[in-house]
Amino acid sequence: MRTKLGLILGLSLLANLVLGWRLIKQPKKESAPSGQKEVVVARVIDGDTFVTQEKEKIRLGGIDAPEYPDQCLSLEAKQRLTQLINGQRVVIEPIKKGKFGRTLALVFKDDLLINRILVEEGLGRSEKINSPYWPEIVAAEEEAQKLGRGIWGSACQPPKNCRIKGNYRRDRGTKIYHLPNCYNYQKIVINEKEGDRWFCSQEEAIKAGFVKSKDCPEEK
Repeated sequence: MRTKLGLILGLSLLANLVLGWRLIKQPKKESAPSGQKEVVVARVIDGDTFVTQEKEKIRLGGIDAPEYPDQCLSLEAKQRLTQLINGQRVVIEPIKKGKFGRTLALVFKDDLLINRILVEEGLGRSEKINSPYWPEIVAAEEEAQKLGRGIWGSACQPPKNCRIKGNYRRDRGTKIYHLPNCYNYQKIVINEKEGDRWFCSQEEAIKAGFVKSKDCPEEK
């Protein structure tokens, strides 16, 4: 009787050991890396902002799309972002909380960085972020500029030989013009509906009431 009981206990112990080994060897279910989370895109607001089903407002980090609906190719930027992610499940990697309660984030769809795609297609400018992906976004912008894509193409460029940007800030009541060698020249987007203008000479800009940007180097 004792021998039979010992045999039963031995077999039970062996079965438990086998089951435990199988559980240890079973591959773990993969999950998103720490800091990332999956969301469903409910609505695209413009070329760099959308809202999730949880009502969280996300702004794509590292990119500044044309101001919707007035700036050149702003409608196209919104349409492209809509095509890429609207109604889709995406992975976001938050960078920080931005203005207006928006979360600044990297956005991935099927392992593609959406932020980079828009910049690469010329539907937004690069904007400095603290992220390992920043160099990738800058390289995409350089390629778009080189190939004249989107906002870097003729549709959004100034009249021939008129490359001075006159930026009117209605909220501040300032009129500032930027030469091509000025520090912030590439960041200035001309929106003629808001009072911005292209000028062919500094004299023309000054006559229109604009003053030279302090970011421009001193002329020798």
